Amino acid sequence: MLNKLFSKLKKNIIFTSPYFLAIYSVLFLFSINQREYKLDVLWIPLIISLIFTSIIFLIAKFIFKKIEIAALISSLIVFLSLSYGRFLEIGEDNAKKITKLKTEPEVFIGIIVLIILASLIFLIFKYKHRLIPVNKYVTLISLVLVIFSLYNVASFEYKAGRLFTEENKSQDTKTYEYVNPNPSDPDIYYFIFDRYGGEKSLNEQYGFDNSNFLNFLKEKGFYIANNSTANYPKTFLSLGASLNMEYMDFMTKETNGGKSSDQSKMTPYIRNNKVLDFLKKRGYKYVHMGSWWTPTKQNSAADIIFTPNTSPYMNADEFTTGFFNTTIAAPILKVILKNPLDVSQDPQNNIHRKSAAYQFEKIDEISKIPGPKFVFVHILLPHDPFVFDKDCNPITEDQKKENTDQINYINQLQCVNKNIEEMTQTILNNSQNPPVIIYQADEGPFPMNEPISDDQSWALANNVSLQEKFPILNAYYFPGKSTENLYDTITPVNSFRALLNTYFNQNLPLLPDKNYVFQDDNNYYKFTEITEKL
Repeated sequence: MLNKLFSKLKKNIIFTSPYFLAIYSVLFLFSINQREYKLDVLWIPLIISLIFTSIIFLIAKFIFKKIEIAALISSLIVFLSLSYGRFLEIGEDNAKKITKLKTEPEVFIGIIVLIILASLIFLIFKYKHRLIPVNKYVTLISLVLVIFSLYNVASFEYKAGRLFTEENKSQDTKTYEYVNPNPSDPDIYYFIFDRYGGEKSLNEQYGFDNSNFLNFLKEKGFYIANNSTANYPKTFLSLGASLNMEYMDFMTKETNGGKSSDQSKMTPYIRNNKVLDFLKKRGYKYVHMGSWWTPTKQNSAADIIFTPNTSPYMNADEFTTGFFNTTIAAPILKVILKNPLDVSQDPQNNIHRKSAAYQFEKIDEISKIPGPKFVFVHILLPHDPFVFDKDCNPITEDQKKENTDQINYINQLQCVNKNIEEMTQTILNNSQNPPVIIYQADEGPFPMNEPISDDQSWALANNVSLQEKFPILNAYYFPGKSTENLYDTITPVNSFRALLNTYFNQNLPLLPDKNYVFQDDNNYYKFTEITEKL
């Protein structure tokens, strides 16, 4: 019986190209984004892609009867369906040039795909007696693509130290014992507005005067650290530093001299950090509202979690959502789940907009939760993609292209200002005790005036790029307390040191305020201090 099975497998292996192409589509996308994810995100896209391939193969075999025809037809359909997003990018660039009409990219690509399919079917039936060798070559090419992608994945895992090593998840799954809270302790809100630039950079780099917004905060009682700068130029490092009240230089030793491009090494430090540990031990309830970005999307240590459920794929993780957005599923669901506010061609842009809208909307509900509570909110604005105008209306791709990136950034920032003003009043109105609020950026805008290289070689960045990137928004509301622990140049690494000293009589020394860059995206933990350049 086994001999029959092996004989059948050997006979049909030349018709497995559709399955290899399905696997390749997932592995290819993972390999170019691997520094942000771990291997466990692969399983759902792989399983669904293989199920989809099996259905297509069975339908093709039923229609065309012969397996050699079904395999080739299925290979093309699977490849085009699972790589639709990449073809759409090509179509978006060329549709108007070629047709000289206002043709939607989806329509343009659809016509091209139909032409390709029709041509293939014609060739298959014309040369139907020579299809066995063709299947052999297509399967061999598909297998080589899978092997090449597997090599890239395994190579990264080995260099990152994640291959053949057991991950210690103890810090990522830490639990806390409940203690009786002190009812007089204030609610603490920690808002991260991703890539919100400081007053100096907005003035000098973008010619934008943000004083009206900053004056609003001052009138409410906020202390504005006008010359605050980020400690690091990337979110995962900045949050690790601010939430643990320490610099990340210890990671250099843990990553063989900083030679790692694995961002996920910082996720446990973000999710279960020293600030959370301190507040939990004082009886604080932890309310978490992250973004669609994986490290802050969920947190098992939270008592209450608000998650933007904006993925059309049953709230799938970031990688799975990104994968499906590159497939034919995206435009199909776009038609089925038509939302008049989804004006962007890119589904991820619409997710970006809806996530932020959800977060601002939920502040009223969060502020009414009985305290004391520690509220962490990571809002991916004014970070691109640019999806709002200055009045918070959704913008189309054409509207975005009418302006420079700098103008789109400032427009989106003004939308953020409007929302911050509204939610500040909401929090103050709904709080039984005067709350503590920190509005802070993890980093400034990615350099637009003096862009750096694609591999993020920050160690080679010039002073203009650094001075565009590092100044950040940093505002503190410490009602009824002295601001002696706050100062004009305070950086995020000292934010909670100052807060704990002020409100909980801790005696934490403030660290020297320093700024670091990493070498490039293959050496995330190889740091160079650039404080003097700022």
